[in-house]
Amino acid sequence: MKNFLIFTFFMIFINMLLNAQSCLDASHKFFNSKDYIAAEHALEKCSKAEKAGPNVQISMGGIKLLLGKYNEAETYFNHVLKIMPKDSPYFTYVYSSLGDISMRKRQIQKAMDYYQKALKYQPEDINSLIGYGYALEKTGKKDLAIKYYKKALDVDFSNLVARKNLIRLEPDSLNYKEKLEALKYRNIIAPEAETFNDEDIIMLKKILKAERGSAIDYLSLKFGITVPEGSIFEQNPNTFYSRKMLTLSGYNLLINKLSSEAKDFFRSKDIVVSDIFLLTDFNGNPIFDKNGLLTDEGLMVYNKSLKGKKVYLLPGEKAPLTKEKEDELAKQYIAQGYSEVSRLEFQYVEDGTNCSEDTLVKNLKCRIIGEGHDRRYFVLSKEDTTIPFSIPYMFVEEYRELYGRHNLDIEKLLVKNKGGP
Repeated sequence: MKNFLIFTFFMIFINMLLNAQSCLDASHKFFNSKDYIAAEHALEKCSKAEKAGPNVQISMGGIKLLLGKYNEAETYFNHVLKIMPKDSPYFTYVYSSLGDISMRKRQIQKAMDYYQKALKYQPEDINSLIGYGYALEKTGKKDLAIKYYKKALDVDFSNLVARKNLIRLEPDSLNYKEKLEALKYRNIIAPEAETFNDEDIIMLKKILKAERGSAIDYLSLKFGITVPEGSIFEQNPNTFYSRKMLTLSGYNLLINKLSSEAKDFFRSKDIVVSDIFLLTDFNGNPIFDKNGLLTDEGLMVYNKSLKGKKVYLLPGEKAPLTKEKEDELAKQYIAQGYSEVSRLEFQYVEDGTNCSEDTLVKNLKCRIIGEGHDRRYFVLSKEDTTIPFSIPYMFVEEYRELYGRHNLDIEKLLVKNKGGP
């Protein structure tokens, strides 16, 4: 009988191992075919005893991470840290994955701690090197981030993520020699030049910014096979890391084309030609230079204008207040004895005094901030306010006695839904 029980327990244990292995095998099969949901379902069919195993826990964490179920993935990875053998080869993977989860949850310092733990186990782990570099970049430590991206490339020259991150940080990620070569590739300086100046780097930055803004795709779309020779240069052709780069002549072609389109756009807004060249952004910077080409500020204005945002000023127009400036002005009014009132309350003042907004502002010291539905209204309310300046607040008090204190949030909601006054 004793031998029979031992045999029975042994067979149960063997079946558990076989079930766990078949579970993992099935999930790996789905994983390799990139059917992550099926892989998740395969793992979930494991028994509770099987789920306690490190391999299943790690696999579940990895699948949950890929599916964007970060809290669940974090739970699995944290649990597996408690049950993994001390000599497990998977500590780097688990800590690095926890770093990835923290980054996705915008817990940057926590992510950095996890990546550092992973790198202690495996200093050449690509994912942790890139992840730690990206976390450093997010905290403004670009110089250190560059070092980690370069470490990743030293480990794996073919890693495109590290390569793209370094490209994104150009020209800061380039040493002196690399900057010199970049300037030559783009024809910003002569091929035989051995030095460059600050103006050359400024132009390189402009070209790089245009590149990141899909300038090459734009020129290819506009000109097709007729793109002027020398506008675009391909570095390291016929390699997996080949790169198309915009040259100085290509950049000038881009600006000329965009400037022409921008003029047509502003003309379509019924702006007379003479005013087009006097347009400015909200900070007073001209949109076009003296040669009729878009300025750096003009490029941003034109881009936002294409998206339906009116971010330019006609001659004589005043820039709208920013939210921060509105709030600061509101604080000043309140400190001067004003009370902010709702639109309905202010309308009651208009009706009661038979005065327009303009008259209330000019003659009764009322104040208005903002435009359209976003306007905010203020009337003097301090006790020593004398007639006639106390009249608007008297009507506000009368309105509140009749209808109660109006809820500003509800009013804004009504106006937003076009159900307001």
